[in-house]
Amino acid sequence: MSAGPEAPATPQRVGSYHLIERLAVGGMAEVFLACQRGDQSLDRLVVLKRILPHLAQNPEFVEAFGREARITARIRHPNVVQIHELGESGGLPFIAMEYVPGSTLKQLVVAARQTEVRLPVDVCVHLLMQSCAGVHAAHELTDPHGKPYGLVHRDVSPHNLMVDDQGHVKLLDFGIAKASEGMDHTRTGMLKGKISYMSPEQCRQEKLDRRSDVFALGVCAYEMFAGSRPFQAPSELATMQAIVAARYTPLDKLRPEIPEGVVAAVHKAMALRPEDRQQTADEMRRELKAGWGREIDTDRVTLFVRTLLGDRHATRRKAVEEALERTLVSFSGHPPASPADIDIASATNSTSSIRGRPHTGAGTAPGVVPAAAPTGEPTRTLEPPPTTPPSLLRRSLPFAVGLGLLLGVSTLAALGAFAAWWTHEPALVLEGPPVHVSIAPVMDPARLAADHEPIRKYLEKTLLRPVSFDITPSYEDAADGVIDGTVPFAFLPRGTVAYAKAKAPELRILAVKVVDGSASTDGYLVVRREEGAPGSIGELKGRTICLADPLSSTGWRLPRTAIEQAGLVMDQDVKVHASGNHQQVLIDLLDGVCDVGATYSNNFNSADQRGIAIARLRILAMTGTAPHDAFVSGKGADEALANAVQDALVAFDPKRDAGTERVGESELITGFVVPRDDYLTVK
Repeated sequence: MSAGPEAPATPQRVGSYHLIERLAVGGMAEVFLACQRGDQSLDRLVVLKRILPHLAQNPEFVEAFGREARITARIRHPNVVQIHELGESGGLPFIAMEYVPGSTLKQLVVAARQTEVRLPVDVCVHLLMQSCAGVHAAHELTDPHGKPYGLVHRDVSPHNLMVDDQGHVKLLDFGIAKASEGMDHTRTGMLKGKISYMSPEQCRQEKLDRRSDVFALGVCAYEMFAGSRPFQAPSELATMQAIVAARYTPLDKLRPEIPEGVVAAVHKAMALRPEDRQQTADEMRRELKAGWGREIDTDRVTLFVRTLLGDRHATRRKAVEEALERTLVSFSGHPPASPADIDIASATNSTSSIRGRPHTGAGTAPGVVPAAAPTGEPTRTLEPPPTTPPSLLRRSLPFAVGLGLLLGVSTLAALGAFAAWWTHEPALVLEGPPVHVSIAPVMDPARLAADHEPIRKYLEKTLLRPVSFDITPSYEDAADGVIDGTVPFAFLPRGTVAYAKAKAPELRILAVKVVDGSASTDGYLVVRREEGAPGSIGELKGRTICLADPLSSTGWRLPRTAIEQAGLVMDQDVKVHASGNHQQVLIDLLDGVCDVGATYSNNFNSADQRGIAIARLRILAMTGTAPHDAFVSGKGADEALANAVQDALVAFDPKRDAGTERVGESELITGFVVPRDDYLTVK
């Protein structure tokens, strides 16, 4: 576990600002809580973002950094965070911006989920109307001559919308905003923003206008009402596919009590075609207001926010006061305190998931709607009492000072700090661009992602870099990424490694997965336990076999070889049904799609844990042995990083590093080994 970023050894100043604590470090800048001393002790707290020293000589980064400040500074609106100054100190550009003492809308949603409540409809509508107003103000920005600037935020999400104790909302983080003319600094092929909130046209990398942000507002609205995102999938690619196909559960199916007009406004904002959405964010605001149809009690909204987040905000205020006090003492000759460790991984990597823990306390916050009970009983909204009730969130936060300083300060760091609090784990500081790893879809993507999540987290802790695991649509897609260099690393089955190695000889096999102490697996032919089922390979003539993927050893090559060695002609004597992955092979076999299925021993032995009735199946024959999947590096992968990944994997100990004897309910990973020289040898 690495320590957090070190505090300055002596009191530091940036321009006229005294640095209190370094809150986070991203790929481009570091973020501080700072204080500007005024006359007669009229101090002003600010968030100060300063470009990293090694990037100060890079004109592209400097321009991108300044662009955020110049764009935001032009917008003067109560629902947009304000920029106080764009300056330079010691050769390093910095931005001083408004300090927002609150939480993100994302944190509000998750806090409600943790306490097993639903956000009341009027509270959501009130906060969303303000969000629309802030986004509309950005869209309406003009130059001094009145010419529309054509600004598109491109990263509207609950992580970039702050709410304070009064229920006021502010839009922030214009780091990837872009105007329609003269500011195209995004390299071709790079997707910016958080995947789950992207519009269909942004996923397709088409030209964007303000209606793309309207779509993102629709997704934010859906998440606030439903408590979950409309487009959720195990990989970035699958998420984008769901977005462009408009696949989501209608909001009224999840919360029938929401007025039809509000539901219609949200669904309209999430329309697939831009022309079918509200044409402006203000139009969406007006439709939400009309859909609600009555006056919103802002005192009730304030009471709700304070009930749900009051203790957390009070902890932050106290922490800020203590940090400021330490800073004042340090300027008298005493060293400042070290900052708390802050985890910014979730803020810099959209594919990382936050898994909440269920609320174990009794009781429900006044003015909130309890989540639906297992019995299916309808929920109802409870009116708040006239005085502020005790907070629901009385908890001991082991790193309260670090969290208190961070939340509500900068979206760059806020979500990561919340992730650390949410999981009660020590926080990490992850620096640099994400390390992308493609995984061949040997089974159901959701199961595969869950099984590999402990490995992903372990690599992040070891490499101190964000790590993204993406399940690809096919084995070939996983291989092509490391072949052409678009993805540096991949988990591939042996047959897929051979395919990739033939096309890209420079590909390196870094480590081989070990399952229950073995680095290899057996191939099986499996049939149903029923009368008339084949009793040998020779009886497969005229039958249909389910195979996984053409690049799978145990799911394609080995069974074909075994059948041909028995004197049968594949695709003539035995018909082939391509199931796509090993899990689907067993499902198709049980469903009668085929008479025999080809898979590997580990998939067969663990299938019952995935609800597959293997008691109805039996092994017909073994087809051979193949090494387990390998972790490979491809074209253009950084050699030093590849070596670090290899060292990390070989050193992986499930019990020590993941708290379990084996990783994954289906994968059953017990470690990794350096590959043998004969890994690609046909067996």
